[in-house]
Amino acid sequence: MRTLFSGSFRSLFLAAAGSVTLLMSGAAVAEPAPGVFAYKWNASVPADMITPADIVQALIWTGHIGMDNDGGTTAVRKASQAWQTAKRRTVTENLPDNQAIELVSEGLKKRDAAGWAILRDDSVGFAVGMPTRLAKLSPPQAEGSVLWYHADGSVGQSVGVRYGGASCVALGTLYTSLQKKGDSYRTKSEEGFAIVSPSGNSQVLTRALCHPGGIIFTVTTVPNDRPELQRALFAATMAGTVINRTFNPSARPRPKLEELPAAPMEAADGQVARPRPTGTAPANLDTAGMTDRLKLVRRVAGDLSAEEIFEKAAGAVYMVKADKSIGSAVAVSESDLLTNCHVVGDKTRVLLVRDRQELKATVVSMNINADRCVLRVESKLPKWVGVRPYSDIKVGERAITIGTPQGLELTVAEGIVSSKRSQNDSKLIQTSAPISQGSSGGGLFDAQGELLGITTFYFKAGQNLNFAVAAEEFSRPQAPANAD
Repeated sequence: MRTLFSGSFRSLFLAAAGSVTLLMSGAAVAEPAPGVFAYKWNASVPADMITPADIVQALIWTGHIGMDNDGGTTAVRKASQAWQTAKRRTVTENLPDNQAIELVSEGLKKRDAAGWAILRDDSVGFAVGMPTRLAKLSPPQAEGSVLWYHADGSVGQSVGVRYGGASCVALGTLYTSLQKKGDSYRTKSEEGFAIVSPSGNSQVLTRALCHPGGIIFTVTTVPNDRPELQRALFAATMAGTVINRTFNPSARPRPKLEELPAAPMEAADGQVARPRPTGTAPANLDTAGMTDRLKLVRRVAGDLSAEEIFEKAAGAVYMVKADKSIGSAVAVSESDLLTNCHVVGDKTRVLLVRDRQELKATVVSMNINADRCVLRVESKLPKWVGVRPYSDIKVGERAITIGTPQGLELTVAEGIVSSKRSQNDSKLIQTSAPISQGSSGGGLFDAQGELLGITTFYFKAGQNLNFAVAAEEFSRPQAPANAD
């Protein structure tokens, strides 16, 4: 859909672009620091990682902030309150963490439905968001004095660059030339302008930004039968156009369309980039990732010292060797241990290591999707720990990690339970207790030395954003006894 570039309108656009003279010497538009919206997510978004810029992006994609919104504090607050009203929430001055997560998750879902990716040309020096599920990019082509990157489909998204001979002052001529009766939006500043105009059964956003090296144009065309998409794409394009300080439209174009990277999660063993492993469980192997041999114990009064917790719980923690993979496991009975499936990989037999002694263990239950694996040994284990019910775990209580980071046996660190979350229908515990590489399958313990969860992954882009699968998730409900 490329309704803008035809006939006299196209000629007027190119002529006006070629008639201006460069005068501006100001700084280029700065690229924003990465936030939640810089990534794709397959897990719950931690509230700790949500920035004010992420809230604005979420409000854009949910249609609560448009191009006419200046993104200021007052405007964002009003837009957030409009979202709360739409969701029938109590209106507040600031979004509670759970609502911020809900808003951002909704915005991410709508962004991903459009296939939002980044058209980047580092040679020329710009980056522009592009809805790749709605428009297909073609190779760049010169049209008069402007080099265009066109993408066409159910919507249209085009980017044009013009070298030199163009000033922000003279952009006024182009701005005036493009105005017509029926425009629904116009704005102009020293750096450029934006106009939304009708074109057949669509609306067209024309955006121009000037730079000492030239001008960049973005043209977005969205049909009228998708008003929510119009609002979102127009606002996202306005917010997502970036000009590098080295902008040089005369350079040889080298465009690339970049998918947004996966959220910066790393498994606690450092061996996989996502907490959710891939593959299928071996045939005839139980796929619940559960055991009925663990014991649930509720919290009791009286905290132990870190030294006492280590003394009580460390004897239940083992290093796991599965081929070239090294992780940890925690004993929860005289025969069963809990670990992550990405630690054992596709192995059904692994080695447990403790004090230079090796013990063979068999994988008896494997839920790959939830990353829960249960190991079993034939000989009786000397020590094991109880498991805290998820409902009994309190945000803010002390938490201790014991694992084998970098293959170092029995390393301990302390923090608190930061939050309780869910992912892939699995309950997670967020903790500030450090999780280092090699700690996958290790234990997150409470102040009495009972098991809260199995340490699984952390966010590399965050600080103290570490996660454990709730240990109760491994508990298989026991079948009730038959009544006589």
